[in-house]
Amino acid sequence: MATRAVYTFSGFPDEPAQHLYLHHDGYPAGAAFRLAEAKQLSETPAAYLSSFLLTQPEAESLVSPEQSGDAEYRYLVQLSGERRPAVRIECWRRYPGASHWQRRCGPMLLASFINRFLADLGP
Repeated sequence: MATRAVYTFSGFPDEPAQHLYLHHDGYPAGAAFRLAEAKQLSETPAAYLSSFLLTQPEAESLVSPEQSGDAEYRYLVQLSGERRPAVRIECWRRYPGASHWQRRCGPMLLASFINRFLADLGP
């Protein structure tokens, strides 16, 4: 089943905000799997966006998150903190037939999101 999602990345060095659309596995457990894959490649929090782009070559770039009217989930992935940089994430869901987004979780550290939702996939 296709669960579409938009991922917005902001606060990463030398990069404007980027909005990426993925056609499937956009539910939180699927997103956690994608995000964990990129985290394994990323040597520093500042390099996380580059790692995500490498691991998700099928991601489509959007001008804005609203460009994808069929997305069921939205994720905001932000680099924050100057002294101790960390990647944080927020998640929203739009239910079928609804026109507005409802917060699903966050803001939280990316590692906490991954741990929470990868557990949903089971062994």
